[in-house]
Amino acid sequence: MNLLSAAERFASMDRSSVTLDSQRCLHTQDRFSTCQACYDLCPVEAIQPGKPPTLVAEKCQSCLACLITCPTGAYIADDAVPALLNCTSRLENGQVELLCSFHPSIQIGISEEIVGVRIRGCLAGLGSSAYLALAAIGIHHSYVRVDGCAKCPWVNLKAQIQQQTHQAQVLLGGWGKDQMVSCVSELSEGTERPLWDADNPPLSRRDLFRMAAKQGQVAIARAMTADQPTGEKIPGRNYLRIAGAVKHLPPVTSSSEFPLVDTGYATLTINEECTACNACGRVCPTQALKFEMDVDKTKYKLEFSPLSCVGCEACAHVCAPQAICIEHTPLFNQVFASQEPILLREGGLTRCAKCNAIIADRPGVNLCSVCEYRQNNPFGSMLPPGLKSRMEKINKESTYDH
Repeated sequence: MNLLSAAERFASMDRSSVTLDSQRCLHTQDRFSTCQACYDLCPVEAIQPGKPPTLVAEKCQSCLACLITCPTGAYIADDAVPALLNCTSRLENGQVELLCSFHPSIQIGISEEIVGVRIRGCLAGLGSSAYLALAAIGIHHSYVRVDGCAKCPWVNLKAQIQQQTHQAQVLLGGWGKDQMVSCVSELSEGTERPLWDADNPPLSRRDLFRMAAKQGQVAIARAMTADQPTGEKIPGRNYLRIAGAVKHLPPVTSSSEFPLVDTGYATLTINEECTACNACGRVCPTQALKFEMDVDKTKYKLEFSPLSCVGCEACAHVCAPQAICIEHTPLFNQVFASQEPILLREGGLTRCAKCNAIIADRPGVNLCSVCEYRQNNPFGSMLPPGLKSRMEKINKESTYDH
């Protein structure tokens, strides 16, 4: 077997089978989680609700929508985005028409000047991050074809595609580029135009010279789709790719102060009740919160990375003094203006007079929150009020379920 045939055989291998790593699911990491991102998404009911959910592999048809939807990347497979970016980085006129593998009129397009690109799986598997990534490599308009969804076996994913393109428009609005992506819901008069397969685009001698001239775009495309870290505490791939695309888009201007509605992003504030227990840092599933102490354990700082926050509220669920406030509709600048971590709290450390746990050094406070609560409520619950209230809520919900 020569190298060319070996490469073709490797390229034809199906690496799209979806698996579920339940340890990365929010329900495994946070018992108070209310995440339902994947429950009603699957068009063939291969995902069964649960805490964590169950993936029935025999039913899965690899539409790939769950890969992008999960905020912590619990669903794993090769998706269509790397091939799409590699393919579109070779386009000359900066426009692309995107179609799924099931589109019934795949040979007919918007204009003979715009290349159609067919991807593997459903367009819902691209996510809003794909459109930011396309903008970052120089594609100034992406036409998303949803006019064939009515005849597709995955028809209920049309709303997901439209939501993702809307999210992309909102995010690109921060750079004044909200018109760079649009959904095409109806194509009254189409025309024949070039059609490329994202996984196997045409390659001529002219294409080789063109690729050599576009090494910058190719390098950016590869950087945004490089293998993601294998660590457990990382955001889902949509968040990671948005963060990667932002690095290659122009700096955010100070005038971009509009609210991010329904984008999944959130920002945090922490008040003076913080005890520096680091419960929030330990539980954060994406490392958006990082707690650090000096060598002598006399000082601490708590930093927050907005681009890594998925708004899951796990940190607030474990905060005994209820010192964390979460804003689910942050301003664009609060998330994207700087990629450097934000300092939330810093100060000195001391020891709890009763249990010797390390706590924040605050005037008039010498007990950790647990010891202080137990001292004030010797015959009551052993849980601090923040955790106690959430446990009571869960117990009530379990009673109603039965």
